[in-house]
Amino acid sequence: MDMELLKYIMIASIVVEMTLVGIIIAMQLKIAKYQRKVYFIKRDRERCNEVLYSAKDGYLCFVYPDQKVKDLQKGIVERCSRRLAVMLGLKNGTASSFTDVCEAFYKEDARILKKYVTLLQQEGHAFEDVLKLKGSQRLVCVYGSRIQGADNNLYCDIIWCRDVSSEAEKINTLEDEITSAQNRVAGLENMIDGVNYPLWLRDENLNLLEINKKYLEYSGLGNKSEVINQSVELGNNNGDSVVKKVAAEAQKSKKIQKKAFKMVRGGALYNYEIQENPYFVDDNLDKVGTVGYLVDNTELEQLKRSFKANQNSHLEILGTLGTAFAIFDGQTNLFFYNNAFRDLWGLDNEFLEKTPSYLQFLETVREHKLLPPVPDFKAYKEDELAVFGGLWETREDLLHLPDGRTIRRFRTPHPNGVIFAFEDVSDRLATMRRLNELTALQQTILDNLNDSVIIFGANQRLKSYNRAYLKLWSLDFDKMQDEPKLEKIIAYQKLFFSNVDDWESFKQSMMANITEGRKFDLLRDDNVNIAVSPLVFYDGSFMITYTVKAIRKGK
Repeated sequence: MDMELLKYIMIASIVVEMTLVGIIIAMQLKIAKYQRKVYFIKRDRERCNEVLYSAKDGYLCFVYPDQKVKDLQKGIVERCSRRLAVMLGLKNGTASSFTDVCEAFYKEDARILKKYVTLLQQEGHAFEDVLKLKGSQRLVCVYGSRIQGADNNLYCDIIWCRDVSSEAEKINTLEDEITSAQNRVAGLENMIDGVNYPLWLRDENLNLLEINKKYLEYSGLGNKSEVINQSVELGNNNGDSVVKKVAAEAQKSKKIQKKAFKMVRGGALYNYEIQENPYFVDDNLDKVGTVGYLVDNTELEQLKRSFKANQNSHLEILGTLGTAFAIFDGQTNLFFYNNAFRDLWGLDNEFLEKTPSYLQFLETVREHKLLPPVPDFKAYKEDELAVFGGLWETREDLLHLPDGRTIRRFRTPHPNGVIFAFEDVSDRLATMRRLNELTALQQTILDNLNDSVIIFGANQRLKSYNRAYLKLWSLDFDKMQDEPKLEKIIAYQKLFFSNVDDWESFKQSMMANITEGRKFDLLRDDNVNIAVSPLVFYDGSFMITYTVKAIRKGK
């Protein structure tokens, strides 16, 4: 009996031990499982923390305790990231508090931030704003949000901070560029609106893109958008736009196209010129738009008609003058001539009616031996042709012909080309030569006289004098230039009359005697006694002769 009991006790003991071993093994397996789970939780937590630390934005987190705690505010834990501590320059580093963060901003910005955080913690309102760091120009974008679990359990409120100084600078630069571009666009719009004729821009489909104020006025509509949306074209005739046809031609040819047309405005007929200039849209050679404008040429056409009528009248007058005239047009062909031109060069009507070129005229005149001899006729012709297109003012020269005549030639620019005027000055030059010869002879005679002689015109200006006069009054040649008047010449004599008390009265007395032809004597300081003999001519000019009578001896 005892043995059986012992046997049962031993069996029970073994079962208990085995049960305990099983329980221990199960517990160990469960502990290992939880340890593994804790390990992965810690690893994930570390990874999340590192992800947060490596973020570009710094943060300050308000971590709340479990909701079973009655007063959440007492259990809040503040955690500051390394990035935020560096960004704001916080002295306490990651141990910094929200108060430390607020002190990094200016007082007003700190007040705003505190208000944002209060609303976030009390009501869960997210926020975002840009604040300025104290003692610098750096800007920080601060934004806050609440983080909750799927079960609405409150985890934390977090404030994120990002340095946006460079972005703000770029934004400011872009805003300045936008403002500048807008001002430039407004300036360009004012410029094209200031143009006093219709102006427009077309796209590659020849639809209107832009118009100016004058175009709007011509269209009769209220605003530019209405004109563009309705594609209102100028110069419509039964729905067919003359202007758009010109634009199509410019687009097709890729060249500027012009066309004149008439249009009725306000009950009056006007003459216009359309011009369409092609351009490549977005620098794409396959897309061609146009820029066009409409110019009112009504007044210009009237002026042209008036000019043509006046020109014909002038040509009729030139045809009757004795001076030889000819007009050669821009292509150097004879456009007009008068009979004096024909007779001067000995040309026949048949040759002139064929409207010869200027070179043909020169060749013909040379054949008649009426052209001045030149060593290189080819170079001469090139020089003569240079006046066409290169003449801006009247040129004058002399042509010495082989038959002894001297022709004065004028070349003047003309709307149709160049006007040539020829005047035979042979007799005039011969007369001038004879006059010059007589003048030279007169001067020779005067210079060989012993007496001093000086001659004045009717206007009392000096005309001539001899060397004896210069010697008598110790004058040099320069003082006698520019035809000085009698009064100035008499003033040069003052040096010889220092004993005269009233020189002005003395001078006026001399001038009166001279102009009235009365003879008188002069006694100079050097005791030279001079007889003055004026002679007044019929035309009012006069001659004065100074004769030295005697030289008195000193006292």
